[in-house]
Amino acid sequence: MRNIALSPLRLFFDRVYNPVYKKRLAELIASLCEENSYILDFGCSDGCTAKMIMELKPSLNIVGVDIQCNGTAQIPRTIYDGKKIPYPDNTFDIVLSLDVLHHIEEMESLIEEMKRVSRKYIIIKDHMVYSTYSRWLVGLSDFVSNVPYGINCAFNFPTPEQWNEMFSKLNLTIIEQPEKHDFGFGIDQKYNPVFKLAKIV
Repeated sequence: MRNIALSPLRLFFDRVYNPVYKKRLAELIASLCEENSYILDFGCSDGCTAKMIMELKPSLNIVGVDIQCNGTAQIPRTIYDGKKIPYPDNTFDIVLSLDVLHHIEEMESLIEEMKRVSRKYIIIKDHMVYSTYSRWLVGLSDFVSNVPYGINCAFNFPTPEQWNEMFSKLNLTIIEQPEKHDFGFGIDQKYNPVFKLAKIV
């Protein structure tokens, strides 16, 4: 897939779509993060969104982890094996996962890793489906937005019940779930949930 050249489509995402989407995503995530938090951006890519979050809330300190070097990183970034996050237990106040988990087959085990290295919260922005129709709709949208960058799609989109089942199994509870966010371009909120989670003690 990395050899596919779709220059006009990539140009659209680079120049039009991504700047608006990432700005609005950064604004929402910044609003969910407590001041002075030490944060891990799980699957940070080039760290662009994390940098925007810190610009909005300068007291935050965000570092990243990813399985690949996708261009020059705008935040400190560690490359890891895709299984065990290379930090000790309870290292971070918050762990972020922004549009990452649906690319992974073993979603539950990585949320468990995120929980392990988090002291307080996990914030997830991902996708959610409700029917065969919405699975195709979200899958097509995901494919179109990733193929210009050579990113493989696992199409792992949980239903609301599956998200809740995973969180319950991992002893995580939803403490905040914004429902009136606007990422622009008519992006439907119900297919793009944001969860702020805390450990159940």
